[in-house]
Amino acid sequence: MSWVYEARLYESKSVASYVAMCVRDDRMLHADENPVKVQVFRTRRGNYGIRYRSSQG
Repeated sequence: MSWVYEARLYESKSVASYVAMCVRDDRMLHADENPVKVQVFRTRRGNYGIRYRSSQG
């Protein structure tokens, strides 16, 4: 399965990490059977983004 990228970029890694934690917890609270892998990545311009994908199989 491919990565899903959030549309928004963040200037701080701590804010991006908080959003990543919220995405992960939201998926867990809604009883999604497949665990989700959430990552914070850095762009060439120095901003931070969130990407995630479900772990299947």
